[in-house]
Amino acid sequence: MVLRIFIILLLFVSCSENIKKPSYISFEHQNDSIFVIAKNNVISTSFLKIEDKINKKDTIFDFNKPNTLTVLKFHKSKIDTNAIYKNYKFTLNYGASSAQEYDTLYNYGLPFLKGKRYKVLQAQNTNFTHKGAGSKYAIDFKMNVGQEICAIRGGVVVKTKSDSNKGGSSKKYLKEANIIFVFHNDGTFAQYAHLKKDGVLVKVGDTIKKGQVIGYSGNTGMSTEPHLHFVVYKPTKNGLVSFPYILDSIPTKRYKKGRYAYNN
Repeated sequence: MVLRIFIILLLFVSCSENIKKPSYISFEHQNDSIFVIAKNNVISTSFLKIEDKINKKDTIFDFNKPNTLTVLKFHKSKIDTNAIYKNYKFTLNYGASSAQEYDTLYNYGLPFLKGKRYKVLQAQNTNFTHKGAGSKYAIDFKMNVGQEICAIRGGVVVKTKSDSNKGGSSKKYLKEANIIFVFHNDGTFAQYAHLKKDGVLVKVGDTIKKGQVIGYSGNTGMSTEPHLHFVVYKPTKNGLVSFPYILDSIPTKRYKKGRYAYNN
């Protein structure tokens, strides 16, 4: 059985109540002013959400490419940097903040080679781990370690991890999952998770094609047996959420546990 997997909903950990400082926020001091600088290195669309805890107001900055912006300005006599972290929460998210249409009729391909078949280990919208906004519409295929994983849709690789050889049922393994994260041209994203150590064949910035071999399956992260977990996300103002789609001409709700998928 597969336990809860690690999914990417936010780019980075946001500033928390114990004033944990996000890596993408810095300060510049000029004369009597403090400038808050946001540095975004993500090559896909992304947005910075700033929550003003005092005035209960949110401000959003959208990025279409890597960029550095001044997002706030204060007078030194009124606030210091620790108070800024205390009074404002900064969260950098994948995707565009504005509601947008995405291609609901796109026919995604199966994530493995032609001539192969794999059993559904866990279907969508289950009470085990495929629940909640981030993973409700994920699918797991049972695969031995080292099976070829193919892109279900073309896009640009925006994040990878391949250095882990750790996995198990404990939550301490959540962040140990090796992954590939891909941005599609309609603004959606796909994630492929639990890959083997050094099992990622692409790098950030690569443009990949549908059906291309991009990695090898594994058993890293919070997982108790080898498999591929994959999910498609759409962006919202509260982060990425999974959604149902068409997979090899079949609605994903029809992929049931125990059934085989054939890539003819």
